[in-house]
Amino acid sequence: MASVKVFRGDTWKRVWVLKDDGGNPVDLSGATARLHVRDASGAKVAEASTADGRLVVTAAQGRVDMTVPAAAMQLAPGAYRFDLELTYPGGVVQTIEQSTLVVLEDMSRD
Repeated sequence: MASVKVFRGDTWKRVWVLKDDGGNPVDLSGATARLHVRDASGAKVAEASTADGRLVVTAAQGRVDMTVPAAAMQLAPGAYRFDLELTYPGGVVQTIEQSTLVVLEDMSRD
């Protein structure tokens, strides 16, 4: 998957829709979600979860909406790794995406 790009200090919004092999939404009833952003050393530098309200699961649509506020996106420009993980009621954990987040500096804000 291609890297995700966001400008430093912008609100990071993203949507994932999970579908089964038949193209139908995956039932996410009771599932929780979490996203971690880590720097090159593996240290966690930002996060989002259903617990903090930054991730919202719409179960019947198989949808996960993320909103990480601008205040939490004050990361230094550069490349980071992120992963989105779902935990289902039975304890099954599924990583939905692992990718690179590229934080860019918006020079027009200077």
